[in-house]
Amino acid sequence: MTKIFDLLFTKNFIKQEQYQAIKEYYKLGIFSVRNELLFLVYLSILFFTSGIGIIIYKNINTIGHTILLLLLAIVTLVCFCFSYRKAKGFSKEKISFENPLYDYLVLFTTILICTLIGYAQYHFHIKNTDYSLTSLISGFIALGMAYYFDNKNALVISITALGSFIGLTLKIQTLFENDFLNDSLLLSSGLIFGGLLLIWEYYSEKNNLKVHFSTVFLTFALHLLFLIGLIGFAQKNFWFLYSFILVFVACFFYKKSLQYATISWYIFTLFYGYIGFDILFFRIIYYFDLDQITTFLTLFTPFYVLGSILFFIKQIRNFKKKAYASK
Repeated sequence: MTKIFDLLFTKNFIKQEQYQAIKEYYKLGIFSVRNELLFLVYLSILFFTSGIGIIIYKNINTIGHTILLLLLAIVTLVCFCFSYRKAKGFSKEKISFENPLYDYLVLFTTILICTLIGYAQYHFHIKNTDYSLTSLISGFIALGMAYYFDNKNALVISITALGSFIGLTLKIQTLFENDFLNDSLLLSSGLIFGGLLLIWEYYSEKNNLKVHFSTVFLTFALHLLFLIGLIGFAQKNFWFLYSFILVFVACFFYKKSLQYATISWYIFTLFYGYIGFDILFFRIIYYFDLDQITTFLTLFTPFYVLGSILFFIKQIRNFKKKAYASK
């Protein structure tokens, strides 16, 4: 790390006083474990909620559903009230708690609320096994928690729940029948949901509404739209339409990856585009009945894979140059 500051000093990017202060600081040997501790807190929340669920499952006949629901509601209310008291209130800009541990309390509260809603539906036999309404309500409540308390983890829960709502209302049993790849209604709904994520991200960016949430919306939209596009592209019907969708999504996220200087988006864009290109290649072979060249393709495969790896490396290097040049 000190070599970096030596280089910055020789290039006159930092002053002599700053350089000496940095050297004195590194001589102290102090290091931060903040991120490690926060990660342990995050794990403790997951383990705690999982452990409570196991205890409840094993002792449900002894304790009773009503008492468990009441206890869960009390704990949820206490956590929410405590989070609400410590929060700074809603703001369009990025805000944070004075203590980062409260962010994990908000996450814990959001998980408890979703659990309470699902448990209540199960206990009172509301719509029996149809949990689409629970997913919808949980999604909107988690969305409210995310925007009021400025919590990205709650936003992830919200988007996941709303996505589950779309899947559950479209006859989820088709997943078990291995027929979901041909479910045009499910694919269309996935495209609509991904499009809504992009529209909301655009609206938020234009109105300066929690702009830092854009990375979450765009990450979900990237994977959803690419996967839907590839599945549709592999189908017999409407594959030509999905090819245009793939091209549009690839161009869109290529620009976004440069705008946000996010290399993960760029890598996934290359990866999904690479799969789409391979599907197109085999479609051409199948369409023109070029089965006689399969032997040649088998021999050519190692060179193709090696060339693809070199292509990926070169493109990632070029991306880094463009991203740093745009800053």
